[in-house]
Amino acid sequence: MAAVGVDSLCGLCSAAAPPYTCPRCHRRLCSLRCYRAHGPCAEAFYRDQVLEALRGERSCPPSPALPGLRELREPGDPARPTGRGLWEQLSEGERDGFRRLVSSGEAAALLPRWRPWWWRGRGRVEELGDGLGVDEEGGEGRPGPAPPVPTSVPPLSALRAAPPSPLVRFQLPNALFGYAFALSLHGGDETLLPELPDAAIAASAALRDRRPFASTAEALLSARRDARAAGLPLSPLGDSGALLAVAQLLEGRDSRDPGADVAAALWHLWRLLRAGARVLPPPERGRFRGARRKVGFLLSWSRGATEELGQLAREARGVHAEVAAEEVAMAQVRERLEKVWGGPRPPLGKERVEEAPWMVTEGARVVMEGVFGGPRPAPDDGADKGRQGRRLIEELD
Repeated sequence: MAAVGVDSLCGLCSAAAPPYTCPRCHRRLCSLRCYRAHGPCAEAFYRDQVLEALRGERSCPPSPALPGLRELREPGDPARPTGRGLWEQLSEGERDGFRRLVSSGEAAALLPRWRPWWWRGRGRVEELGDGLGVDEEGGEGRPGPAPPVPTSVPPLSALRAAPPSPLVRFQLPNALFGYAFALSLHGGDETLLPELPDAAIAASAALRDRRPFASTAEALLSARRDARAAGLPLSPLGDSGALLAVAQLLEGRDSRDPGADVAAALWHLWRLLRAGARVLPPPERGRFRGARRKVGFLLSWSRGATEELGQLAREARGVHAEVAAEEVAMAQVRERLEKVWGGPRPPLGKERVEEAPWMVTEGARVVMEGVFGGPRPAPDDGADKGRQGRRLIEELD
């Protein structure tokens, strides 16, 4: 009997005739179970593809996909041409669809679920036979290990003689938003340098310059706007989820040391900024050094102001509640639009309208007036529905 070759066996369980190939290390695998157990290698490959697409969006023309994507085939699929990249094989409509996935943040749903270290689940976590933790929401993965809390932090009096401004407290939630946003956007992969700390700086004006904030709400909403203005996609945490992350970091997980999570996050951000600066040319390291000094200042301040962290946490919870209510209202409007359109997109080939005085925004509520004549769309022809829907989705986006 002929010996079975190594390549004809599953690289994990040694099952015969494995039909799949890992796109990164080319190990043969027989099933989804073995693929997941082999996760770190394959997941890193898919994450690299999304990040490659993000970089391509910032340059023109977009970069082609990596040649390794040709290996991503199901058994029986026809062989693809080897002389062209995957990007060139896509139609213009498929490329536009992929760009929308990346820019809207929906591409994150295609990646394995990443849990931030400060995440606190709401349900019981069960152990399955393959050793993977699955929570009640169906998401895979558990929070990773928390970064260490610095053992020695110099008091603020050692950094400056004059007492700090009372507005310095609002710098902290702005910087924490940048940290939570950037870490979740990059799946917690600390090797993605300088992109990860660069995203934190882009989202946080407190890390970029001396911008004062008059309230926690102003600090958090400013960071959310800055992330969008920088062209960064929606983080996997979601719009309100990034605000919730700031509240959870400020609340802390240990009642005996309420400032421990804030200190761990700031110390982690400080080290990421230092590592990111090292991979940059010397002329480009200045903004990373400036951000690192600001993080060190906030770290010293926070360790001596643990009582104020609780108030900041309550204020951040309030901002999160308002934004979450807005998201619910927006989802309801989108659901109505899809019923009007008969699908997720407006009908094509209809002329646009220039004016749309039928939508007003009042805080967390979106009210449609005039055209619908009430809370629900009135029966009308397809052209009017298309015009109304297109205009509304532009306002929502």
